Amino acid sequence: MKVVSFINYKGGVGKSTTAYHIGCALALDHGMKVLMVDVDPQTNLSFLCAIPERWQEFKNAHGTLASLYQAYLNNQPFNGESILWKEPIEKAGAKVVHGLDLIPSDVELLGIDLDLMLKTASSNDLSIVASHYVKQRTILRNGLEPFQENYDYILIDCPPNLYLVTQNALAASDCYVVTAVPDHLSTIGLSILEERVNDNNRKLGYAGGIIREELAKSELGGIIFVKVRLGGTVITNVHARKMAEVSGRYVNKAFEHYTTEGIGYSEAAESALPVFLMDGANARRVADQYREITAEFLKRIPS
Repeated sequence: MKVVSFINYKGGVGKSTTAYHIGCALALDHGMKVLMVDVDPQTNLSFLCAIPERWQEFKNAHGTLASLYQAYLNNQPFNGESILWKEPIEKAGAKVVHGLDLIPSDVELLGIDLDLMLKTASSNDLSIVASHYVKQRTILRNGLEPFQENYDYILIDCPPNLYLVTQNALAASDCYVVTAVPDHLSTIGLSILEERVNDNNRKLGYAGGIIREELAKSELGGIIFVKVRLGGTVITNVHARKMAEVSGRYVNKAFEHYTTEGIGYSEAAESALPVFLMDGANARRVADQYREITAEFLKRIPS
């Protein structure tokens, strides 16, 4: 079983769309059990799985990921099964992606980082302070522990930052995948991101002088290019040049397969369906892109 976070400092670079389609392809094409976890307050991954009305119904009845953090802040026990949405993706009222489950997000996560920072360890004992530091960053890891034997992959969609909720995702992960549009603004922060993640690994893995190697293992699993611009059937010079530059800088990390710009993805998002379950010419034009990415994902990050 592998836990993989999808991340980039910049928003709008296909993190949610990529995590979603890889998860769906793993379940549909490879018969795998997948749990998707939405830790982004924007709830994009959740809304890719279900229209807002169904998400609201689930939230009212069961809660969301925010419930896990509120339980921690209130020093209350929490049963993660309560926020597990079984096979949420439907078409015409019928479940269509079997084997894929979701822990949905919530805009209430916006305030969780601040609440966590305000919950400090008031002690001069360095071991207590270090223990508190680790506890604040392993809330999600501990919450996911009961599920790990039930899935081949757990895919976590992160917000475009490295605040405490994202640090929780990385502490729970075996590796992280960066999605990027091959342009200057989307790729400029890649080295900073890798440096910050490595720094977080070091701090978490050796907090208070205690070695916790299991918490310092998240490493770069790959870079997936999205929204690649074509001129006819050929990648435009600007995007081709940036893809070559990143591939040269991160040897063997850039995926060979990529997605192109296409309205089919927007149409699929409106219907809360993966693009390869959509009808219509726009969807058909891009339907195989994430299937190819997923096949490569399996080779690079085997469960």
